[in-house]
Amino acid sequence: MLPAFLTGKKEPPPARTAPPLAPDGSLPASERGMLIFVATLLGVGTLAKATSSAVPVASPTPTPPEPSPAPSPTPSPTRSPVPPKPSPKRSPSPTSTFLGILTARDLSTFCAANHAGRVAQHSDRSWYCKSTSGHPSLPFTSTDICRWRYDDKAAWAVAGDIDDPTTWKCYM
Repeated sequence: MLPAFLTGKKEPPPARTAPPLAPDGSLPASERGMLIFVATLLGVGTLAKATSSAVPVASPTPTPPEPSPAPSPTPSPTRSPVPPKPSPKRSPSPTSTFLGILTARDLSTFCAANHAGRVAQHSDRSWYCKSTSGHPSLPFTSTDICRWRYDDKAAWAVAGDIDDPTTWKCYM
């Protein structure tokens, strides 16, 4: 007798038989073993996921990232200003000259001098003058305030705490 693929005839499909059940109705040993294996995998996978997605412990004092300095944008009534990046922490070099420490009043005076409203801080910790009239908001950095306060384009700031202007030190 020749195989079906040579004669072109189709063979009848083999009859499938279910594994015989034990007389008491329990599963065969091979299927019980497979169920135990799958249950174990699910348990281990769940445990691994639960431990890998645990909430990490926060450090007691978070340190903000130190972005590169950016020049202060000039406000324009035709476009919305981009908020500046906070001034980076720079350590004064041995040849730098200490100009002074800023105060919260320096920020208010800066905003008033630029007719830009009152001082405000974004949720990303950047500072700006919030306009109270039709003028656009004016973003600024600690370095911008030092340059304005000491009327020196070479001035720069070291911010001890970007959220506290009284820790901003100006150097030249």
